[in-house]
Amino acid sequence: MKTINFLTGNFLPENCAGTNRILALVKELEKKYKINVICISEKGKKPDDFQFSENIKVYYVHQKMYDGEKFFTRAINELMYAIKLAAKSTNFQSDIIIATSPQMFIIPTVAFLPGKKVIDIRDLVWEYIDPRSLYTKLVKWTITQLMKKTIKQYDYVTVTNNHEYEWVTDNIKNADIEKITNGIEIKNFKELNQLDLKEVKPFTLTYIGNVGIAQNINVLVDLAKRVPDIQINIIGEGSKYHELKRYAHKNNINNITFFGKVKRERIIDFYKKTSVLFAQLDEKFQAAMPSKLYEYASTGLPIIYAGLGEARNFVKQLENCTTINPGDVKALEVAVKKYREEPLKISQKNKQFVYENFIREKQSKKMVDIVDKLTQES
Repeated sequence: MKTINFLTGNFLPENCAGTNRILALVKELEKKYKINVICISEKGKKPDDFQFSENIKVYYVHQKMYDGEKFFTRAINELMYAIKLAAKSTNFQSDIIIATSPQMFIIPTVAFLPGKKVIDIRDLVWEYIDPRSLYTKLVKWTITQLMKKTIKQYDYVTVTNNHEYEWVTDNIKNADIEKITNGIEIKNFKELNQLDLKEVKPFTLTYIGNVGIAQNINVLVDLAKRVPDIQINIIGEGSKYHELKRYAHKNNINNITFFGKVKRERIIDFYKKTSVLFAQLDEKFQAAMPSKLYEYASTGLPIIYAGLGEARNFVKQLENCTTINPGDVKALEVAVKKYREEPLKISQKNKQFVYENFIREKQSKKMVDIVDKLTQES
């Protein structure tokens, strides 16, 4: 049985969309290959290496705490840990290497390791660098050129959405490329698909996900102030979580509740007590596709999405959904008013759309085909 070294910035015990993607991929790959998962731990955590299954071993590069809010602090630390990740992988022999972003410096640090290599691009992070000053414009240009040059060193490129696919085909001549979308695990899909959902009172808007810079969900506090007779639930944490709570307190908001991180069993209960689901990404993050939207669509509940780009295009393929611009509280209020005036509708079409196109296990089989092809060429 041949061996894969799988290098990633996300894995258990961290619970996030990145971990879920990697889990789906390695679980499918282990049916035919032995896998060394070499990963960066969560900041400040020191988990022990362990045997995940008969064919999967997990090894950690321990990551210290640092301020991820500041771009250059984050970039320097991500580069340092990407170098450590690549260096640690050389301790384990393999027939093929799979590396996955969105930690962008994993791309160049792994690019020059010997052997067949696949890069799984989960976000074009360098596109988010704001080129307002001459300095940041130069930084963005330099990093972009670095990415273009080093992606060429990989034997195969996988991406998660159309925007990433177009960027690679436009910038990497003759790249072997495959789109492996993000999505939802079949077990979770079935659980959400079978929920018995009914109208709830008071009318309740629910946000589930990260509370960070990219989401910028202060607009929900503004909505709560304008429409005091609805309930807003925020489930999740992130770098802006405590700041958002302070903002709500400052505005004397009583109809918004912050639940922080909760276990999945409780999240299911929140879906049952929801009238409409909300998600948002700041306009700078047009290439990103929040995995939570696949989960939202699996419930059939109405969705309001505030954002542009890939995620907006996805939501426009659904029914029972509304798209608005990010941060537009007036448009959000109008969308909420619309759903309040209508009886609750559960979309079977949305559930079927997710099932046919975005089940992680189905998508992960594409990676097995790529590895089969590359190992046969060796």
